[in-house]
Amino acid sequence: MAKRRRTRKAGGGSPVRRIAAFLLLVLLSALIFLAPTLLRRPVPVPDAEAEARVTAVLPEGLDHTRRSFVLTACSLVGRVGYFWGGKSDALGWDSRWGAPAVVTAEGGSDTGAILPFGLDCSGYISWTAVNAAEHTDALNVIGSGVRDQWAKCRPVTASEARSGDLAFFPDLSHVGIVAGREADGTLLVLHCSRTLGGVVLSPDAEAIGFTLFGDPDYYLLYGDTMPYLQR
Repeated sequence: MAKRRRTRKAGGGSPVRRIAAFLLLVLLSALIFLAPTLLRRPVPVPDAEAEARVTAVLPEGLDHTRRSFVLTACSLVGRVGYFWGGKSDALGWDSRWGAPAVVTAEGGSDTGAILPFGLDCSGYISWTAVNAAEHTDALNVIGSGVRDQWAKCRPVTASEARSGDLAFFPDLSHVGIVAGREADGTLLVLHCSRTLGGVVLSPDAEAIGFTLFGDPDYYLLYGDTMPYLQR
């Protein structure tokens, strides 16, 4: 008796295999799309090189207040860690930094945890403003929180941004300080990063995600000699 030959329907393969193949195709497509961005994402400047790198990009004739703002910010690179909700108006080094503290700010994955105290991104900006001006009143002028700091800036383009301006993520989830412009035209930025563990100096601000830039009102009150209309 002749054996029956099994025939496979066109488009064969179990539904599970077809779904798995489709998901694999989607994953590969996503990796191909994201690869250029992931590969060009710059790593921070080594802490020991930060001061020299920043000094090299500060333009001659830069207003004293802007220079002080950037160099004050640079003084914390590699020294202060990230802490969700971390704020300080201390003049000089805050003795709480590095000591265990409870994360009391709401809305973060670390809320309730005990971690070494430090600064968050907007707290870093506030501390810098207070110490560059050498007065705690500067805290109200620079703003508290990323959105408030953006609101107290005049927006400028990336090509207009200069040392001492603030740099923001487009969703206002992160803020940093423009240290200066490198020879290739990209911007160096100082920021207190959660993912990078604390205060760092990063090259190519736009590649990291900083696409909004602002000239803080702070400089109108603390010595910037270049009014808006002269920019």
